[in-house]
Amino acid sequence: MAKILSQEEIDALLSNVSGESFEEVEEKPRQKISLYDFKHPNLVSKEQMRLLETIHEGICRNFGVFLSAQLRMIVEMNLLAIDQIMYSEFVMSIAPPSCIYVCKPDNPSSYFVLEMNPQLAIFIVERLFGGPGSPVTEARPISIIEQKVMSRVIDRLVVELSKNWGQITQFNTTVERFESNPEFVQIVPSSEPVVVVSMEIKIHGHSTLMNICYPYMWISNIVSSPEVQERILFGSQESSEEERNLIEENLLLTPANLSVMLGKTKISVKDFLNLQVGDVIQLKNRTDHLLPVYVNKKHAFNAVIGLRKKRLALRIESIVEGDKNYEE
Repeated sequence: MAKILSQEEIDALLSNVSGESFEEVEEKPRQKISLYDFKHPNLVSKEQMRLLETIHEGICRNFGVFLSAQLRMIVEMNLLAIDQIMYSEFVMSIAPPSCIYVCKPDNPSSYFVLEMNPQLAIFIVERLFGGPGSPVTEARPISIIEQKVMSRVIDRLVVELSKNWGQITQFNTTVERFESNPEFVQIVPSSEPVVVVSMEIKIHGHSTLMNICYPYMWISNIVSSPEVQERILFGSQESSEEERNLIEENLLLTPANLSVMLGKTKISVKDFLNLQVGDVIQLKNRTDHLLPVYVNKKHAFNAVIGLRKKRLALRIESIVEGDKNYEE
């Protein structure tokens, strides 16, 4: 016969079911999940990405200084991002009319695209012709005359680009043609990956973008060379004897300022205000004492002064050891 439970036993069972006597089970931390798009594999490694950032930061710095001098305005140029996308995506991101330059490097031979906002190009042309440089609100195609004027600016940008890429490889770049419609620019097949470098140009608070589109295969041929890979992995090697001699020769030809302190003293403000022509100020230095000689405000020698062929001269008597600054 089934046993009938008392009220105390029923209460004890209910308390166990409610979990009052069970220890709480700690939840396992969730694993971090990173999204990965298998249609767009990451072909550029982190080391190669850092190398590209260094190159294009130098381009932004040097070309920004050039634009500031040409436009006579403060121009701030910054590297925004370096992305790896398909070439078809890059073409679709450009709205016509645009300002597109197809450039050709010779080593290794290929093509890359320099895309600029047409409003920026019109603004630059207006400033070069002496205009006030008012912001352009409507985009329009670039005229033939404006293309000729902009060619000098783009040529300088191409020079800076080749110069900064010279850290890892030497090549010359020429501007092949100008296009305003991105559909007419086909440097690689649409399904090929490309590396797009986006740079921001700020002028008087107005921001515009400039993009450089490199074929991935062109970058891969450069960064996969043994010399570049060794530099990425182990850094730059020790300088050669020829490089050290060149640096030493340049240092020896560097001009330096040399000055001699004849003496010093202290006077009151009252005496200073009462100075007249012909007054004599007595210095603390004696004529038979050595005088300090400063090279770029560093106490380097002690010397005596005199005359040589009717000119003031000094004779070095001793060399000062250590690093003593200029005494005020």
